[in-house]
Amino acid sequence: MLNVDKTDKDPLMENTKKIVINIARFLVGLCFVFSGFVKAIDPLGSSYKFADYLEAFHWSFLSDLTFLMAVGLAAAELFLGTALILGLWKKTIPLLALLFMLFMTPFTLYLAIKNPVSDCGCFGDALILTNWQTFYKNIVLLILVVPVFLWHDLTYTLFGKRTGSWSAIWCLIFPLFLSTYSIRHLPMLDFRPYKIGNKLVDFMKIPEDAPRDSFDTRFIYEKNGVQKEFSVNDAPLSDPEWKYMDRKVTQIRKGYTPPIHDFVLEHPTKGIITEEVLNDTSYTFLLVSPKLEEANRSTIALIQSAYLYANKQGYAFYGLTNSDGEAIDEWNYEYDSNIEFCTVDDRTLKTMIRSNPGILLLKNGVVLQKWGFRDIPDFSKIKSPMNTSQWGSVRKVNTVTILGKLFILFLIPLLLFFSFHRGYRLHFNLQKNKKNLDNI
Repeated sequence: MLNVDKTDKDPLMENTKKIVINIARFLVGLCFVFSGFVKAIDPLGSSYKFADYLEAFHWSFLSDLTFLMAVGLAAAELFLGTALILGLWKKTIPLLALLFMLFMTPFTLYLAIKNPVSDCGCFGDALILTNWQTFYKNIVLLILVVPVFLWHDLTYTLFGKRTGSWSAIWCLIFPLFLSTYSIRHLPMLDFRPYKIGNKLVDFMKIPEDAPRDSFDTRFIYEKNGVQKEFSVNDAPLSDPEWKYMDRKVTQIRKGYTPPIHDFVLEHPTKGIITEEVLNDTSYTFLLVSPKLEEANRSTIALIQSAYLYANKQGYAFYGLTNSDGEAIDEWNYEYDSNIEFCTVDDRTLKTMIRSNPGILLLKNGVVLQKWGFRDIPDFSKIKSPMNTSQWGSVRKVNTVTILGKLFILFLIPLLLFFSFHRGYRLHFNLQKNKKNLDNI
């Protein structure tokens, strides 16, 4: 009788599993990489989102940890994504990815049902998803990560045990480098409506065919001590026995909200000067500081040089802040300046520039330059008008170039580790062949 080894594996099934797991890990990895990357290059933006969550859940006692949470989540997602794609730590990484999705999926279901925060922030400002869209996305990722976990032994990798550990460490260090650079300067890529090259008024318009807010209005009347709700058409306006008590308005559909809807500059004496600034055909400097009390003042001399240069050239220079008059007076007194400060919504200021303080340069309402406080030029060295300087026109930001440089920077150590691994394997195989020849 012919013996059949039941332990033999079906080659077709094994090949199918290999295809499924490698496609799944690439898809999950790419999603994690994208999510982690857009957070890592804008850690302050992610920290603001964490602050929204903490406020919604009444956990404000953790507010001092929002920045660490933002950096940690970005590093975790980018680490998991790159490790999945590279096939590192074939047992540990799929388990961590599964645990991550087992936590995030029910959490986003709760967000979708309760809606404490309208935008989950999972893709930063690069891609805005509703809470329900985020939940559906996580369902798909959870389904994909299950076979990656179950069949992790079929994962293909380019690295050995030692070089794989080196690569994993680099995958964790890289997002920390991105966050460090972005917090010290500005995000390498800007996905907000205030980015360089944008004409702000274009992002404040509402298209004619855009959906509008829709409300349901109910009128409450009372008769014989009994209250009843009526629609607008059914209200008993002509019946004197019904007495009007109140009305209830419920929003049933949210209309289109332009990307910039709260850019309002309130001058202490001139009133609202938003249109004046956006329509200024000359150059306008905007010193942005959400809270002057919290502003980094290490480069105040450079801010002063920009203010004096603007005055000399006849350019408008306004400070934008959410601080009160006392803080504004203290600033101008301490630095012997006469900066005209306008009051602006705190969230708007934090969206305009991820630096406190920072400077925007506008002309015709177009953002020409953005400087974090560490990168403000020394305007005392500029003697000519702005249109003759390197800052007088839109600074071009090439997204492809930036991504290409970052990819090369990330790839170089991996190629080095891969070459070590290949060299070790080649040496091992040569020694093995030599040993076999000696035994013949």
